[in-house]
Amino acid sequence: MSKLGNTSSKNKNVSMASEINMPNREIQYLKHNGHNYTSPRISADYISQNGILFHSDCLDLLKNIRDSTIDLVFVDPPFNLGKNYNVPDFNDGMAKEAYRGWCRTWLLELIRVLKPGGALFLYHWPYWLMDLGAWLNSISIVEYKSWIALKMKNGFPSKGRIQPAHYGLLYYTKTGSKPTFNVVRVKSPTCRHCGKLIRDYGGYREKFRRYEADGDGIPWISVSDFWDDTRPARQDKERASQTNELPLHVPERAILMASNPGDIILDCFAGGGSTLHAAKLTGRQWIGGEIGEPVEALGRIAKFFGTEETSRPSQQLLMCFQKKFREEIIKIDTSGNDRPIVKVGQVHNGQNGQASVDSYSSKSKVLGF
Repeated sequence: MSKLGNTSSKNKNVSMASEINMPNREIQYLKHNGHNYTSPRISADYISQNGILFHSDCLDLLKNIRDSTIDLVFVDPPFNLGKNYNVPDFNDGMAKEAYRGWCRTWLLELIRVLKPGGALFLYHWPYWLMDLGAWLNSISIVEYKSWIALKMKNGFPSKGRIQPAHYGLLYYTKTGSKPTFNVVRVKSPTCRHCGKLIRDYGGYREKFRRYEADGDGIPWISVSDFWDDTRPARQDKERASQTNELPLHVPERAILMASNPGDIILDCFAGGGSTLHAAKLTGRQWIGGEIGEPVEALGRIAKFFGTEETSRPSQQLLMCFQKKFREEIIKIDTSGNDRPIVKVGQVHNGQNGQASVDSYSSKSKVLGF
């Protein structure tokens, strides 16, 4: 583990803030009682040919990623609801303006690292999506694409207000190049009792025959901006109660929709590793970061993809990072039994078996026609 300062130029961030006519909110260090406290430690806790998971604060990781190197960003940040993440240096109960400034800081960095034409997906609850979305709409180098509503299966009534029933996923792309867009399809819903289609599609049923890719008479239909087959991951009995984790098919659909195989996916709030898992399943490369001990993300990797590491990732992944960062952080010995993925793998080995693998299988497709 090495202590590494911010290796990218501060001037680039100032120019980014000037370009979009916003104040620069970047904090290089914290000052308390006359002392400057530098950036926390960053470690690469898992390295494979096509993916890297860092134990790192999001801003420290982003400051070491080069401009215009990432194809797609998917983030599910802390919601500022006072949750205890067991991280001494992080407070999930910030004042509203402090939280807004913090979110804008890492959003500016995400825009910086995105390639022209790259996609940004932001998952949050509607209040902050409206706030941050209105601000993103004022930035000339990103373009709004969609607000995707994700149905909450078990929303609870709140006194004095309408019952909340959805989260949101904002979808933006960076200007400067044609964005990737693929039509993503999911299986048409069927009755759990008789197995027949719930929708009859009227006179259009024959047109859907070509999308019966599995030969079972059930067509794969294109997704809309309302996803009613999502559920809170906290309902899953196979996941740890403290983990910040989305259902796999939420980031999977975003990745399939706005990137291609081999592209690089970034999630700097990795949590339980759903985005990393989805990137791996869909043939993308990935970079993940988590401020707390990334035990659950590592456990997910160990369970589904094994504990074997490589000493260096692909050249394409390496070139996403600043030179000094590549040399000091990513060049490590992965052969020892003290590696985090090995320790976590020993704990997770054999847990839940094939049933767990099946429950995390892919639910979306790009048919290519």
